Formats: sequence, C-alpha cells, structure tokens
Amino acid sequence: MHDTQIEDWLKLAGGKENIKLVEHNKGTTTLVLKDSTQLNMSVLASTDVVADIRVTGEQCHLAIRDESSRIYNALQGVGAAEGTALQEAGHAKKNRFSILHFVSDVFRPLMPAILGAAVIKILLAIITLMDTYGSADSSALMDSQTFTIFRIIGNSVIYLLPVLVAISTAYRLKSNIYVAASIGGLMFHPEMTMMMSGEQDVHLLGLPLVSQPAFYTTAIWVILTICAAAYLEKAVQRISPKFSKGMVAPFLTLLILVPLVLMILGPVGTWVDEYLPEALDSLLANAPVVTIMLLGAVFSLMLVMGLHYWVLAIIINEMVMDGGSMVIAAMMVAIIGQAGASLANGLRSKEPTSRRLAFWATGTALLGVVEPALYAVNMRKRSSFYSALLGGAAGGLYFGLLSVKAFAIVGNPSLVSLPLFIEEGSLNLLHTCIGVVIAFVVSGGLTYWMAGKGQKSGQAAPKASIE
Repeated sequence: MHDTQIEDWLKLAGGKENIKLVEHNKGTTTLVLKDSTQLNMSVLASTDVVADIRVTGEQCHLAIRDESSRIYNALQGVGAAEGTALQEAGHAKKNRFSILHFVSDVFRPLMPAILGAAVIKILLAIITLMDTYGSADSSALMDSQTFTIFRIIGNSVIYLLPVLVAISTAYRLKSNIYVAASIGGLMFHPEMTMMMSGEQDVHLLGLPLVSQPAFYTTAIWVILTICAAAYLEKAVQRISPKFSKGMVAPFLTLLILVPLVLMILGPVGTWVDEYLPEALDSLLANAPVVTIMLLGAVFSLMLVMGLHYWVLAIIINEMVMDGGSMVIAAMMVAIIGQAGASLANGLRSKEPTSRRLAFWATGTALLGVVEPALYAVNMRKRSSFYSALLGGAAGGLYFGLLSVKAFAIVGNPSLVSLPLFIEEGSLNLLHTCIGVVIAFVVSGGLTYWMAGKGQKSGQAAPKASIE
C-alpha cells in the first residue's frame, strides 16, 4: 500500500487523531470516527478514493473495500507508530479469529518473491521436459553449471521459506524479527543438518527427534512457534526491569521455547515416521479407490502440516512393485484443485490486487508451484479451501476407479508432468486429463458458487454516500 494512498484515507477521516476504532470484516475495513464534522469530503473529488460513508447521529463509519487486509494493516502500522488506538473489533461473533486467514496474511507479503522464483522453476521444468522428449540433444545445457545455478536461483526462495515466514509472522505480530529469523533458520545450521541426516538417532533431553529437518521447518509449525515467541516476548517485557528489556525475552525464547517446540514436534514426527507409510501402504493394498480419493482430498493438508515428506517412500515402493504410482496421480488432482479454487477466487474478487494474485497463483499451481494458490489465495476463505479439497477428492475418485498411474517420480506433479502418465497401448493419459479437468471444474465451480453466496449475504460494495 503506497504512503500517498494511506495519506488520502487519513485526510478523508480528518486525520488519525479522529479515528476511534478500525475494524476488518468480510473484506471491508471500517473506520469508526470520533467527530463526523471533521470529514474532509474534498478528498473524494480530488483522488481515486472510493468509500461508503455512513453518518447516523453521533456515529460515523467510513467503510473501505479491503479484501487483502492491506489497508487495515497499513492503518494499524500508522496508529502503532504514532500511538493512536487502532484495534480490531472485539466482537467474537463478528470477527472470529481464523488460523487459515492468519497464515494467508503471513504469506501475502512473500508472494512477489515466491512468484518470481516460481516462474524461473517453471521455465526450467519446461526446458527439462523438452530435453527429455525432444529430438535435439541438449545434454550439454542440462549438465552445465549455468543451468544448475539457475535451478538454485529458482529453488532459493522455497529453500529459505522458513526464515521468510518467520520474519513475516513476527512483523505481523510486532515481535522481534531477528529472533524470529534465527528460529526459522535453525535447521539450516550445518551441524543440525548433519545430525538430522538419518545416520543416527537424535534425542533432546531423552525425547526422540525424527530425522526429517523439513518437517520442523514447515510453515505452519514455524508460524505457531513465532506466535508463541511473540506472546512470551510481550509477557516478559511487562515484568522485565528497564536495564534488561530487549535481552531477557530473546534469551528465554532461544533457551526454553525453541527446545520445547522440538520436544513436542520430535515425538510427533517419530510417530508419523513409524505409522503413516505403513498405514497408507495397507490402505492402498486393500482399498485403492478410497485411498486415492482421500489422498486427493487431504494432500493439501499434508502439505500444510509437512506430512507430505513421508509420501516419497510409498511412491518408491509403488514404482518397485507395480511400475507406476497412483499416489502421484492423487497429488496431481490435489494441486489442480487448488488451481481451480484460486481461479474462481480471482473471478469473484472485486479488488484488483487480489485478482492479479489469484490469476498468477492459478498459473503457477497448474504448472507445479502450489504455494501461492494454497497459502495466499485459498486459505483466506474457508469455503474456497474446502472446495479445493473436494475438487481433489472428486479427481482422486475418478483416478482410483480407473487406476490412473504415473510412470516416473516427480516432485510436484502438474500439467508439465502429463507425459509421465503416458502408457503404450492404454488410455491412461486420456483418463489423467479427464481427472484433472474434474478436479479443476469441481473445485472452481464450488468456490465460485460459495463466493457468490457470501457476497450476497455480505455487505454491499462500498461507495461514496452519506446517510
């Protein structure tokens, strides 16, 4: 949000001193003003500001369409800097806290970096595909250090995502971003990486830690850890003497909170490592249709919780035993379901910034980079997130009934991966395309329909008016 735009809103409101309360609900930021006579209506004529101004007796409300919460966050920042009491409404029924919405707010500032790196990854994937199935010999390019460096550049943002997520979370909570970055980068320490390599069992104060570093750095666990750190920081700051302020909270966070989180996640990861692959193998053997349908539905949740890292062992076992993997097919429809929901969100959104982000996220999800669609678009609304899961389930059901398989291992299956589903003498590729369309249409259709219902039951679009 540009500073000039914030200045325009503040001028219209009669200055930040005239703002009593700032609320955000159903894609609209509402400013409750102290004195309606201080409204500067000339701003509406001289700028592009569009608002719904309602004056009833002594109460004055200025409503601004703000689907991405950018105006709300910017106004909070201005108020925090100048000491104005800008806060969210405390009515639980009206503004219930949503962990999905909070995670989406954390990811939104990271989208330019993630989308930029995603485009590089997609271009490299297309080049790799052309090398694999093309007639020209480009092995010199594929094996070159130049290609490797560009691949590293494309992966760098995802590699550093735990640090970026930690910083963004701390920024939203007005916590220490440098302590947060230290927590997010814990698993990047060379000794920690070597210790977690799986060559030996790792224990912390007698509790087992699963040898899967990526599990600990999954976005949701990083966000929850930084939330706990922010709460601890504020609590300690209130009771700390002046000479130790700013020192005790980081000390306690790194000494107590970080090991405590590892001691909680370690046994959980160990339990998952022991039972999840075995359970999925058993389900695939005894009820493959139901299993692929369920995987199509819950794989997005597995991505969020970091459980998808254990799927690789099942895929390898499938490849060895059957020559193909139905799990990869389920992963594909889950990702395509996120793309369909993201597109519907873009079509329904009335805010240009949100529309652009949703359309870009749709494209990257279709081509294998699902994070923008999953975190920044669909998580903002439970209806679109659940619709994406249902779309994945519908595509997974079709794949399970037709026993659709991929015949090569791929990280995040996408439209670029379709050649991996080619099987000579069968209709496997055709059924793959049909299942992809089913997942996309179901998730997109449900999201579009439910978003339309939400808009009808929500507030009318803000406009300049006085009642």
